[in-house]
Amino acid sequence: MVRGAVWDLGSSSFQVLACKLGPAQTLVPLLKRRSLLNLGLEVGATGVISPERVRASVTAAKRLRRAIDTVDPDIVVALATAALRDAANGPEVVGRLEKVIGTPIRVLEGKQEARLCFLGQRAGTYVGDEPTLSVDLGGGSFELVVGDRFDIYESGSAPLGPTRLKGELGTGPLLGREDRKEVRERVREALETVSLDLAEYPNVAVRTVVSGGTARALARLAIAKTCRNVGRSDWVVNQVDLPVAQVSELADMLARMDLDERKGLPGMPARRAAVLPLGACILEAIAEELGVEHYVVSEWGLREGALLEAYGGQGHAA
Repeated sequence: MVRGAVWDLGSSSFQVLACKLGPAQTLVPLLKRRSLLNLGLEVGATGVISPERVRASVTAAKRLRRAIDTVDPDIVVALATAALRDAANGPEVVGRLEKVIGTPIRVLEGKQEARLCFLGQRAGTYVGDEPTLSVDLGGGSFELVVGDRFDIYESGSAPLGPTRLKGELGTGPLLGREDRKEVRERVREALETVSLDLAEYPNVAVRTVVSGGTARALARLAIAKTCRNVGRSDWVVNQVDLPVAQVSELADMLARMDLDERKGLPGMPARRAAVLPLGACILEAIAEELGVEHYVVSEWGLREGALLEAYGGQGHAA
């Protein structure tokens, strides 16, 4: 069977995913690794990636390369997203990382990222014959797509994500009323730059597919809260339904907690605790602006979409 690996050099973390292409074009995971770097914080605050973070990025890439080499993939795809796309010294950093990774890095434009995210989403989550709106919220940007199981009709991207926004706003442990008001205004302004004509697709946003670490973390918190059970950060949350009212409830709760309180929540990934209030607020604001009533969580997104494109097929979850 063909084995492929994808590098996702993102604003919050560097991640690698290796899969084999199974029967009927299924993706069978072989390896997943990540390294938390939060490059988007620095890009948001200063516009550049500091020498210290560059060194940390190279060190992380070396460790992830060793993990990938154990799989001996037939296909390797390397992608860079918002932080490396927008940093003033992004090309220099990409050049250093390419020497470690051993394959050219594709620095994605926003619409390219949106397309790959949707390819992954619709392979792992129900998307029917009618146009569907999808959102991918990453650390440094969010992407929007209108598409169905055959085609993509509209796509766009905005440089707004929780990691980057934390760097830009310099928010503290708590997210106050004025902070949340500022987030909503940033979302409104960002959506004005995303040229999607949603009026052409009535009610397309009512059920919106969403991917990214924020969405997965909120789904785990929602399960833990609803089930009144000890939460786990490794729960499968694919196709979990998140009513916007519940997203707003979680956003309110997270905004009032300090970092230690958030880390103590059942189902809370420790790496996500610092920026999750901002992520929840962003998703809440997107819903308000676009008329989303339900988010449906997709565990698949950019990485899976990139592998499916590399394999030349549509693919399905194994």
